[in-house]
Parts: sequence; C-alpha cells; structure tokens
Amino acid sequence: MSIKGVGKLLQTREPDFGAEVAKIAALVFPETKFQLLYQTIGSGHAALVLPKAQFQLLSEKIGSDNLCITFKAKHFSENFKLRFFPKIRTLTLSGYYSEGMAHLIYIPGNDYNWLNGRGYEITSPEFIGEKFEFLANKLYPFLEEFYF
Repeated sequence: MSIKGVGKLLQTREPDFGAEVAKIAALVFPETKFQLLYQTIGSGHAALVLPKAQFQLLSEKIGSDNLCITFKAKHFSENFKLRFFPKIRTLTLSGYYSEGMAHLIYIPGNDYNWLNGRGYEITSPEFIGEKFEFLANKLYPFLEEFYF
C-alpha cells in the first residue's frame, strides 16, 4: 500500500496509527502516558539531527513530506521526538539523557549512530540508549508499512 503525504496518512488513519505508535512506545516506557503530537516537517528539520556533511549531501533528496511525532510526558525529561524521513529511509529519535540531548540516527542495515546535542558522536547513552535502539527496530518497519 502506498500513501502519499503525511497529511493524508494522518487524515485517513490517525486513530489506528496513533494507537499503534503508542503501543510500541509502551513496550519500553510502560509506566509513562504520552500525548502524541504529529507534524509534517521539511528537510530543514533534518539539519537539526543529521551531521552537517550528511545533511548537505541529502538535503534535496529529503523533501518536505516527512513525519515528526513528539511524545510528551508529564516531565520534560521523559519527552522524546521521532522524525521519519521516508525518501532517505532514515528514522531519528531524540531525547534527554544525563548529559543533555541525544539523537539516534537509524538506517536499516547500519549500526546505530548516536550524536549529542552539539552534533558530536557519542556512545549509546545510559537509560535511553537501549530503549531508543529497541524502539527504532520496532517503529521503522511500522512506519515503512504506512509509507511504502
């Protein structure tokens, strides 16, 4: 099934889509209740999480039909953000850890790439590292199913 456009995806399937995304998040955050906020994003949002050289190479390919889901919890430190860039087949998860902000860049078939809030490579951060890597493995195929 091919759905063109995040707007169309959210208009036609939002209740089912949101429920499934929430179920996947509950696998690693069972005690946290999230409010999900959806947004269509352009290639400029990729610059926030992709390394500068990678963004410069891919910016034209990324396009403007990408998905951002913010998972809002009661405490800001539990919030995290998912960005899905279907044209470059990349998923990012961003959240807080003990040293600030961390971004996981997930491309199927590659290792996990972790960056801190300043864009420097880091090792998998404690507390969120394994959880985000698990979520990436579960969320990517789910999102891919809706987009492709």
